[in-house]
Amino acid sequence: MVVRHHPAAIPALADAVAGAAGLDLALQEDTCSVLVQESDGTRSLMASIDLLQALPGVITVNLVYHHVERQAPPGDVSASDPQESHG
Repeated sequence: MVVRHHPAAIPALADAVAGAAGLDLALQEDTCSVLVQESDGTRSLMASIDLLQALPGVITVNLVYHHVERQAPPGDVSASDPQESHG
């Protein structure tokens, strides 16, 4: 995710990232941060976006790439379509 924010939002952003499971800060500048979210589904991704958008000083939160790996059913060892990607 790319988060555009005011410089004063950096401490609140750092606290939010530290408290959110699967959310990591990849890059941070004065007014822009890049975050990586690893989760088991869309629900937790959307919860992180909502959390970040609610922070004082955050201007925008943009999802720039979404990748899903399909899990095989238990006992299925075939890998005919192991990945699905959305850009």
